[in-house]
Amino acid sequence: MIWIARVTGTLVFLFSLLLGASALINPERAGEALGFVPLTDMGRNSIRADIVAFAWGSALLSAGGLFTGRGRWFLGAATLFGIAVSGRILDVIVAGPPEGVAPAIVVELIVVAFALIAAKWLPNRAA
Repeated sequence: MIWIARVTGTLVFLFSLLLGASALINPERAGEALGFVPLTDMGRNSIRADIVAFAWGSALLSAGGLFTGRGRWFLGAATLFGIAVSGRILDVIVAGPPEGVAPAIVVELIVVAFALIAAKWLPNRAA
């Protein structure tokens, strides 16, 4: 079971790392994917700041879990993506489903599930 936790944890890490890198390198494309079109200068700045912080925060938490072998680090990544998917679902309830929201919800739920698997199956021994 521990190897499954390491694989799912690594996938959370890689997804978060690549999501942040993509937003940093090409914020216009990230903005288009997120529905921020047309992208203003402030919008580009916000994507580079906020989306990268969100994604790399998750990547750092996941890296902490992988390098220390402690599953509790993954609870932070699960929380970040869980809040994101909760916001999406709330918006679907309040304003109706926008085009393309289902794949984003599915991906975020998979990331949450993978992070929770890593959190549960990696040991949480004392420091």
